[in-house]
Amino acid sequence: MAVTVASLKAATTMLGIAAFLLFALPLATAGPIYETFPLPQGTNGPESLAFDLLGAGPYTGISDGRIVKYVPPLGFIDFAFTAVTRNKTFCDGKNATADATVGRICGRPLGIAFNATQFLFICDAYLGLYVVSLLGGRATRLVSSAGGIAIRFCDGLDVDLNTGFVYFTDASTNYQLSNISQIISSRDRTGRLLRFDPRTDQVTVLARCLTSPGGVAVAADSSFVLVTQFITGTVTKFYLTGPNANTTQTLLSGVTGADNIKRSEQGDFTLTQNPRPFDLRALRINGDGAVLANVSIGGPYANVRSISEAQLNGLFTYIGSLYADFVGRILGSGLSSIKS
Repeated sequence: MAVTVASLKAATTMLGIAAFLLFALPLATAGPIYETFPLPQGTNGPESLAFDLLGAGPYTGISDGRIVKYVPPLGFIDFAFTAVTRNKTFCDGKNATADATVGRICGRPLGIAFNATQFLFICDAYLGLYVVSLLGGRATRLVSSAGGIAIRFCDGLDVDLNTGFVYFTDASTNYQLSNISQIISSRDRTGRLLRFDPRTDQVTVLARCLTSPGGVAVAADSSFVLVTQFITGTVTKFYLTGPNANTTQTLLSGVTGADNIKRSEQGDFTLTQNPRPFDLRALRINGDGAVLANVSIGGPYANVRSISEAQLNGLFTYIGSLYADFVGRILGSGLSSIKS
């Protein structure tokens, strides 16, 4: 299997180089090149994206409770689901983002990420933490509460590929996804950072009193996690090891509408910023909070209210949004650290 993975990664790299040679010169004058991958009809909200270890994807959760996988030339196909009560006849095309009753029946996957053995971990906004194998199908629920309190708004998620720990956020212990406007208007401070250990099935509360923690990303060396707080527009560093273990530091402030955050192959991080409706930006920062890039996201997103994720994959930047009915891919976004 190691040979197969290496071969596939090598082929992917060669294709990326070919794409770069084809598009690098035009990009010098033409700017970013956008592509869109439409979601299944009647759905939207590809809030978080993931690629498996073979580079396939993106995978994403959508508004009617499905997790779908992009397979060219077919487009997005059904991959997995969380809710045991999910029924395609009732659920397909429904909007669980805005309707908690639908969400409890059909599920609403948000944050997703693969571990080192190709299992996909899923934050279902209404139902808790789940996992599914690379074969897809119905996912298994792992956690629905932490510290004796129900997880009401499972949101951001990342997996430490070294330790296997799953870091995820409970955006609010008072409100659910369907009540997001109340979370913002009340400036809710009941969010939590959680850690799940797959070896013991134990969940630990690492931090409390967070203001709508939307995204989480673990460092490549497992020494810290970064957490975004949507309401306050801050990026917080939670130390996991060393003399500062179990303490926090504010790395960035003023990142209005900060949502998901993702670690790149180079070890730095990308996140989104939504200063105002339809004013969409993406940032790349390092683990010390230095801003390495700050770019505008336009093209097909000109009429999208906000974006939730900017993820680097090879030469491309993939964009997630709670509102778009497509996944966007950008060549030449300005976020990539690959130099021409």
